Amino acid sequence: MEYEDLRIVDTPSLVRDHAISKLRNAISSGLYPPGARLVERELCEALGVSRTSVREALRQLQSENLVEVGRRRSINVAVITAQDAADIYMIREMLETQAIRRFVALSDDAERKALAAVHKRLVKALSKNDMAQLSAIASEFYERVLIGAKSRVIYEVARPLLARVNYLRIRSMAEPGRLDGGLKEWDAMMEAVQAGDADRAAEAMAVHLRNARAAIVARLEADEKTAIPAKRKAAS
Repeated sequence: MEYEDLRIVDTPSLVRDHAISKLRNAISSGLYPPGARLVERELCEALGVSRTSVREALRQLQSENLVEVGRRRSINVAVITAQDAADIYMIREMLETQAIRRFVALSDDAERKALAAVHKRLVKALSKNDMAQLSAIASEFYERVLIGAKSRVIYEVARPLLARVNYLRIRSMAEPGRLDGGLKEWDAMMEAVQAGDADRAAEAMAVHLRNARAAIVARLEADEKTAIPAKRKAAS
């Protein structure tokens, strides 16, 4: 995603929703990384909308824990710690293993074919080594599973978690062996779904999320250890 992609051209009734969607995607894609300050005036200019629309969008993103209020009322992209990531993935495992189990039981042919098509795009993006595209498609894969589970409660609880880890997913993919491991795990999920084996699909999802959790937590812990000496040096 680029800054020029932020601009909104639409009817007033849809401006707020589009502003929320654009900013959510900008944060998830890393255009605005964790800790980045979001300046209302700059967002108004980038989006081409009023300050009121920007403020409404930021309030919504704050409720989703994607942005937070910092010192002097500044608005910053939320920082996810290693412990945060560990907890998020623990909850994802609880929700998404049940979601894929329900997907196997309740999805129709069209939904299964749509998921298979997303899986093929994952493989293609991986062959091109396009991390941003791969992360976006992976998010679509999980969301299709959540929708196909046909549970409003599971979807409403799990969907915001996906937005919080999209940026982190790109970083975890840089861990040695993670891309090949992730592809094998997605393959295992799809094989189980196509075989109609809900138990195997749930186990494949659990293994996938545990491995992703380990990679992301390891990356964040390493970053946090590096950041501590840097802060001490800056303070001295």
